[in-house]
Amino acid sequence: MQLSLGKTNHRQVCSMLKLVYQNLNINRKVIGETLSIDRAMVTHIYNYLVEQGWLIEQESTLKRLPLVLNENRIFAAGIELQPEYQILIITNLRGKVLFERKFFEEVNNIPSFIKEFIVPAIEDSGIKVAGLGFGVPGIVIPAERKILCSVPLGIKEEVQLSDTITVNNEEVPLFLDNDVRCWGWGRVAFEKEFSSFFVFIQHFMDSKDNPDIIKRISGGSSFFVNGKPVTGANGCGGELPGIFRIEEYRSLHVGEEERENLKNDKENQEKFIKNYALIVSYLSTVFDVNKVYLAGFENFDKDLLIQKIEKYSSEYRFYPDYQKQKIVLERDNVTKNAYGACGLVFEELIVRPCETEAVESLIFPKKV
Repeated sequence: MQLSLGKTNHRQVCSMLKLVYQNLNINRKVIGETLSIDRAMVTHIYNYLVEQGWLIEQESTLKRLPLVLNENRIFAAGIELQPEYQILIITNLRGKVLFERKFFEEVNNIPSFIKEFIVPAIEDSGIKVAGLGFGVPGIVIPAERKILCSVPLGIKEEVQLSDTITVNNEEVPLFLDNDVRCWGWGRVAFEKEFSSFFVFIQHFMDSKDNPDIIKRISGGSSFFVNGKPVTGANGCGGELPGIFRIEEYRSLHVGEEERENLKNDKENQEKFIKNYALIVSYLSTVFDVNKVYLAGFENFDKDLLIQKIEKYSSEYRFYPDYQKQKIVLERDNVTKNAYGACGLVFEELIVRPCETEAVESLIFPKKV
């Protein structure tokens, strides 16, 4: 079937796919009303998307029947890069993990690491990916694929990544973001979380020589509104240094040396939790979010942690009777940032093209 679609219809094709991708139970009638197009055009675009493998053809032609996205139409690869480890994940459109590999390399040159380790691993998977999402700790400019600074990775000068990588002799787009924002992208892309939410992550990196000692605490936060992260003027993902200067916060601060023995020091654990609750409470109150996700905290009793966070957050919240944010403790593992980087790819390929006046889609040509 050959469709002759102009510029306007190119937007309609992209927009219809976006609606099906974002809404699990959307039907043709709602699509027509949302895009302000008639039933004939909806059917026209539907037939094209079926032909191209994006939608699964249905036996019924009822306009109220939910459309079905072909979750294996394209695949995405996602990486999280940390000094202690690197994780590669490949998923389908609905977030099913199809491939996973962990590396323990000392990465001094990121482009070389991608070429020498990530590309061969993707090729070994046998899965043709539509894009690569790359999550790193630190300050990044996603639109320009630039890493400005990363304390954990020792990056003090700007690192420029290319727009694409070559996999099996084909150019694949590369997308960059802060590692904690990637976690949030996973919620948006796969869980369809469009409310306003904060995510706070704390991972505890053990010393190689002594597992009782914490070498480094990887922490960060990110704020999402309507399915998009707030990046700030410098593209900062929301690291958590001593951002508050009130006396109570300063008295609760747990120093680097104390953190090393945090696993077995109950008193400092209590201080750490209360300090953290203060940050969570203040930030979630100021931005008036619906939900707060807490992830990581591998060395804490999870039930006790959430109980104390809720208690302290209620105490510090400005309007506890009115602002009742839901605090969710994610019992996840360290793969969630790489998993979310896969979601970043799908958001960039399917959602972002619909947000600009001149639609520039990497998956649909202008004339289809």
